Amino acid sequence: MRPPLNSLEAWLEWQQSLHFSEIDMGLARMQLLASRLDILRFPFPIISVAGTNGKGSSVSMLDAIYQAAGYKTGAYTSPFLYHYNERITISGEPCSDAEIIQVFEQIEDAREDTTLTYFEFSTLAALLLYKQKGVDIALLEVGMGGRLDAVNTWDADVALISSIGIDHVKWLGDNREVIGHEKAGIMRTGRAVICGDPNPPESIKKHALAIDAKLQQTGMDFSWQHQNDTWQWSNDRRSYERLPKPNLQGGYQYQNAANVLAVIDALSEQLPVSEEAIHQGLTAVKLQGRLQIIQSSPQIVLDVAHNAHAATELAKWLESQPCRGRTLAFFSMLSDKNIQDVLSHLHTFVDEWIIFPLEDERGFTKSELERAVAQAGNLQVCTVHESIKSAWEACQSTLHEDDQVIVFGSFSVLAEFKGLDGTFSENMY
Repeated sequence: MRPPLNSLEAWLEWQQSLHFSEIDMGLARMQLLASRLDILRFPFPIISVAGTNGKGSSVSMLDAIYQAAGYKTGAYTSPFLYHYNERITISGEPCSDAEIIQVFEQIEDAREDTTLTYFEFSTLAALLLYKQKGVDIALLEVGMGGRLDAVNTWDADVALISSIGIDHVKWLGDNREVIGHEKAGIMRTGRAVICGDPNPPESIKKHALAIDAKLQQTGMDFSWQHQNDTWQWSNDRRSYERLPKPNLQGGYQYQNAANVLAVIDALSEQLPVSEEAIHQGLTAVKLQGRLQIIQSSPQIVLDVAHNAHAATELAKWLESQPCRGRTLAFFSMLSDKNIQDVLSHLHTFVDEWIIFPLEDERGFTKSELERAVAQAGNLQVCTVHESIKSAWEACQSTLHEDDQVIVFGSFSVLAEFKGLDGTFSENMY
């Protein structure tokens, strides 16, 4: 029996203790509740997006383009950076506390003695809201893996696998073939699946053949080329010339955008999108915490990079954007991540490391961070602090106009950083 819950915060706190574990992979509970709530089938198409990195960028681009085309969109993403409501948006606007609480109550009425994880509760809430609000399309970001993720309760009309790297080893495996198989679980027989990894594991193609999914692979079934300030995209049915650069930092966003155009093309009979809408969406897209520049002098950049693949892309960006002063890494991580892989990709481009433990109990401790940095070797100056607050105060006092600070390592790092200085708030949303 749940206690009286009168606020969104109270609901979320209660949900975190409802199930016996934070992560419990499997679809049985979700299928049961979705059936009771009558949300197993929808009149609108669903795009499911899996991948080690690039999921958030892909959903954001899809959302911006479909909105530009005049469609009412529902976008479900995780985790959130600053407010829970960011997870569930309709046409780019987060749903209100009242709207979310209303569907939480409906889920609770249907739940009976079935326990749900925090993520399962939010996933059901999103789809229930999208049905009630009558969206034209739902864009669903897979939380982890794919095959057993709560999002996979629903059949994707088009599936997108943005990239395959090593992450979440405890749950997904420690090699790309096994992880690829987990992500391939979002494919459906007879339906399109877009793979945006330029060098995918064989398990992707193998699973597509086994279930007769319509696999489209970047570099084979569609391609793109960068041309000065524009780029072009083509497949065997159509081509787009002189496309605008996506309004997101990082060269890897071209590949994400190319994958997105393949998704839109695959769904074009159900939801036609004009070339003008594609231009408008790519120009308008925004995404928090992905190479997000919130201050220019000194430059402060926020990036959630928390695994080797993301660290590699961050390193490429740093190499392409040299600053006249120092580059300082404002850094911490969660303890389920491979910290050595991240440090090894970035040490060449960082002049000073500023490390601190997170408030999140899942984070590395201060001593663990110190050991990791010492083991990494070849790092430049490193200072260790008791908290994010003391770290920022020390960092801030040494900054010069030509310096840049890269705040990264976890969604939790960015969330905690937001509260340090109100002068950044308006640029962090």
